[in-house]
Amino acid sequence: MTVPAGWNHVGLLPAPVTGDRAWVYPSEPGTTFTTWAGGAEVHLALSNHLMPWKVEVLGGLLFDNGKPLDEWGKRLKAAWADLTNLSKLHGDERQRTAAYLPSRAVRSVLLFGLGGFAQRPRLVSGTTPLGEALPAGVEILGQDDQVVTWQRQAGFSRDPYAHPEWAAYVWSGARAALLDMKYRQGKEVIGHAGALHAKPGTVVYFGTDGIALTERQPWPYRGEVGDYLLKGHLTGPVEHPTSQEQYLKLRGLGRAELAEKGADQ
Repeated sequence: MTVPAGWNHVGLLPAPVTGDRAWVYPSEPGTTFTTWAGGAEVHLALSNHLMPWKVEVLGGLLFDNGKPLDEWGKRLKAAWADLTNLSKLHGDERQRTAAYLPSRAVRSVLLFGLGGFAQRPRLVSGTTPLGEALPAGVEILGQDDQVVTWQRQAGFSRDPYAHPEWAAYVWSGARAALLDMKYRQGKEVIGHAGALHAKPGTVVYFGTDGIALTERQPWPYRGEVGDYLLKGHLTGPVEHPTSQEQYLKLRGLGRAELAEKGADQ
């Protein structure tokens, strides 16, 4: 990947680095780097509305024809939408609560079920009597007056149900949607949202499925999966956060302010 000359916005694709954070997003014009990326991200780099990046494909994985996650995802998303609507519109408060709880459960199945496709190291937990030496490489979970409870990675075991390529494919689409998301009415595109449609220099932070900006955006929320929902607003001026901890503190203040003043303020 090569960042084009004249580029003045956020980085589009991750580049691997060593240290606490495994990835950075180069945005300096002329920067060239080698990385793994999904089709959605590569397509966006080549066809975004600002200017195309230079992409040289060194190798890749190509899916066979078929959409193994479509039926699974569509049914769960439909159940999530139905339960969420029922939790807001039902006339009986007890029924609203009864619908809200499974709506959150279905959401968790969608989010964490997808993560389960990615093969991860097994974790082994155990206890050691207080005062005795702990095994090497453990993370302490807690202790009482008798034992220390710990866990450690035990390496990979082959999981016949693991499909890391599925998880990587979907996460690639999620990252691309943070940059550019299309609003559709049927098949017609009626609007755009995402970081590339905000002014350069206004992006403060990217999360897994959200963006923090210094300016409010007119992106509509229609209650559909993938729509941007305003979650917080913090009246400035505010010092730019330089760590995740500082950002999370500001995010909490912004959510509290929005809840107090209302979304129209």
